[in-house]
Amino acid sequence: MQGRSPLLAVCGTRPEVVKLAPVVRALQDRGHRVVLAMTGQHPDLAPLMLRELALQPDLDLAACAPGMAAPQQLASIMARLGPVFTAWRPQLALVQGDTVSTLAGALSAAYARVPIAHVEAGLRTHDFDEPHPEELHRTLVSPIASLHFAPTRHAAAVLRQEGIDAARIHVTGNSGIDALKATLARLDGDPSLAADLALRHPYAARPGRPLLLVTVHRRENMGRRLQAIAAALARLAAFCEAEIVLPLHPNPAVQRVLREKLEGLDGVHLIPAVDHVTMVWMMRQAKVLLTDSGGLQEEAPMLGLRTLVLRQTTERSEALAAGAAELVELQADSIVSAVRRTLLRKALRPVMPFGDGHAADRIAAIIHDWLGYAPGARQEVSLTP
Repeated sequence: MQGRSPLLAVCGTRPEVVKLAPVVRALQDRGHRVVLAMTGQHPDLAPLMLRELALQPDLDLAACAPGMAAPQQLASIMARLGPVFTAWRPQLALVQGDTVSTLAGALSAAYARVPIAHVEAGLRTHDFDEPHPEELHRTLVSPIASLHFAPTRHAAAVLRQEGIDAARIHVTGNSGIDALKATLARLDGDPSLAADLALRHPYAARPGRPLLLVTVHRRENMGRRLQAIAAALARLAAFCEAEIVLPLHPNPAVQRVLREKLEGLDGVHLIPAVDHVTMVWMMRQAKVLLTDSGGLQEEAPMLGLRTLVLRQTTERSEALAAGAAELVELQADSIVSAVRRTLLRKALRPVMPFGDGHAADRIAAIIHDWLGYAPGARQEVSLTP
């Protein structure tokens, strides 16, 4: 839009890249200039995702050094974002989810008196320890945001209960489902891509034993919980009950425990973190998913993949209500029993409790209207409460 300031999207982690990319592109399709500022919170994983999506950031703040605690990251990102707001003078700041980068972007925008649009607003566990510090971050962003893009009706209801003006809340679906549909289209449209993935990861498509796909990385799962998860996987491997593939998060503390307990076991495959297309392909091969990831909890139901959530609670209760996921007590015996029980269940019918794959278009249309361009009808998606 000539003559107008750009929009500024603040992003730092791989999940943020996945979920903001469709929104950035939808805004660009409407003629908006979107400045993408990367904070460096995930210095390895986020660039991997950017390359996969052919998305070029405008600014690389490189604000996060290895080993930085969350408060240090917050201070460093805000220190580098301040001059960005001064230089670009954006008319709107976009943040997504609940990371340190999300909170830093929102606070920096508020100090600069720039309106904030929060993508994936309203997710809550109502427990600041689960997940920590993400529950704190998203709760702090809500009172200062001008636009709240809730992925589900339940998330919108939570925001209204917290006193957020209903006129500022829009139920759009989750833009992560937009990204998933795009990745599925890429896999389906390029048989050679799927064939190459099968060659590079033969254990993921090996007949005879079901595939168990595992991801674990959350701070609150460190210590006793991670030891229990690893012990459960070792027991399942010992009885040859599944082929287990575990893409390792770069966090050295997570890797150390998992390697100590699982490396070298027959049927266990500890692999480096993978890109989105590889993860989606693996989810298609898998019989059961064990994860503490939020994004995978959203994607798995659409793929008909039963999910065991390795957490005490979840802000994505819609998957539980749809029968696509269940919470697992984080004890080795409980995890093993849950896996065995789930492996025997019939296939899950694909369901879409988190959106229809058109969230980014809705978000872009609402922002376009809110900024004072040609108005369009308010578009919302009917989702499971």
